[in-house]
Amino acid sequence: MKRFVGIVRVAEGIAIAAMIAVASAHVGSPNVVFDGAAGPYDVRVVVKPPAVVPGLADVIVRVSSSDAQSVEHVVIRPVFWRAGVNGAPAGDDAPRVAGQGDVYAGQLWLMSRGSYSVYVTVTGARGTGTAIVPVNAFATGRLGLSRGLAMILIILGSVLFVGLVTIVRAAAGESLVAPGERIDASRRRRANVVAAVFAPILALVLFGGAKWWKSVDRDYARTMFKAPAVDATVAPDRTLRLSLHDTAAFRALFSAVIPDHGKMMHLFLIKDADMSSFAHLHPVQTDSLGFTTTVPPIPPGRYRLFGDVTLENGSSLTVTNTIDVATASAQNAAGGPSSGARDPDDSWSVDSAHVPVPALAAGATARLAPSASAPTMRWLGDAGALVANQPVDLTFDVRNPDGAAATLQPYLGMTAHAVVMRDDDSVFIHLHPMGTISTASQQVFVLRDRGDTTIKGRLHIDSASGPMHAGMSGVSSMNDMTTSSKFTIPYEFPKPGRYRLWVQVKADGRVLTGTFDANVR
Repeated sequence: MKRFVGIVRVAEGIAIAAMIAVASAHVGSPNVVFDGAAGPYDVRVVVKPPAVVPGLADVIVRVSSSDAQSVEHVVIRPVFWRAGVNGAPAGDDAPRVAGQGDVYAGQLWLMSRGSYSVYVTVTGARGTGTAIVPVNAFATGRLGLSRGLAMILIILGSVLFVGLVTIVRAAAGESLVAPGERIDASRRRRANVVAAVFAPILALVLFGGAKWWKSVDRDYARTMFKAPAVDATVAPDRTLRLSLHDTAAFRALFSAVIPDHGKMMHLFLIKDADMSSFAHLHPVQTDSLGFTTTVPPIPPGRYRLFGDVTLENGSSLTVTNTIDVATASAQNAAGGPSSGARDPDDSWSVDSAHVPVPALAAGATARLAPSASAPTMRWLGDAGALVANQPVDLTFDVRNPDGAAATLQPYLGMTAHAVVMRDDDSVFIHLHPMGTISTASQQVFVLRDRGDTTIKGRLHIDSASGPMHAGMSGVSSMNDMTTSSKFTIPYEFPKPGRYRLWVQVKADGRVLTGTFDANVR
């Protein structure tokens, strides 16, 4: 019985290790949301990574209402980064959801841990188009068996053990007696001896099985994904140095870092105590896993640090840590020489006036700078409550002080950027109007599909003029364009609680930040 309990506990450990998988591009927000186009069709794709790797990912595709009648079918296909589209399995039809003419849903097997993309191909009256949705799938935790199920397994195992011993006893005794005859004493003793010998042998088999399961569990745990870490130090001149490194045998940082939105890293500093200060920085890469930047003139204190990087295998990862920021000198606060060179797209927001942060409710409005002449950002959502694990459109409108629509410029190639963090730091995510995905990850799969790789699977990014650098750094050339004052960012809050949102736009060459709170039930 004790041996069987041990097997159940080991099996429980295996189940725990296998049952939790996340898309690790962010913290605590596993679902992937993409809002964009599949050729001529506007689509919103939600991918829920599998709970087991290998395992099934749920894929939900919503086409625009104007295309609902013209779409004929939707095909979804998993593409592993190393195999590419030519080595990927055939796609599966995603059937239309009953009662919802514009929604299609299906499941895909993701067979390996690592970076995937889900190819969503829409075919209809206006032709065929494909959207690429990058997805990371990694097993990262353990989920225990319930006490009730464990007891059922123990009882069933005990019954099977006794049943096997009984079968062996009968085979050595009653089965050798002619029908209708009674077993004699000598054969009964022989059957009892055989059963007594077989019972410990069976127990040894069970013990060996338990040892095997434990070795499988150890191997699984050894290679289980753990998010990379970052060592962070702040020098007296407020130079921030970062060094990334893996934390487990499962190497996540085995591929080179590539630019996303033209930046090698997107670094966010958020004041730990009250979230009153926020900075969005872009460190310079000093070596393969080293970065440096300058801490802007934000108030002293402890800050939560989140660094987003994208790798050339298509993975998007977030590293975290905390740093202590000292009081800035007058020269540093003024951005003098000792403060170091800053990226022109760096931005920060400080609640120096302690203005109450508006909650995401009907008519919620945030001023984008302390000045009374600064533009305002208004939330255009309805008055309904925000619900966890339900899709929501975070729609905002930026207005000048006179009420006219503000003229916005793309910020890092996007109409807007947003950061969402739960007040206990358990959820952090960097969003755009196209959803949660990294545009660089999308381009990785495009380049791999057209063959821009070396024989060892490396991307051709040998110089700044290479396709990846040209594609991703080229977003800065969009800064001369203008965009609508209204924009929508899709998201699904992963769990109830209090969240803070920082929404960033660019107007008149300045990056402006609106801050909102959200209570999610």
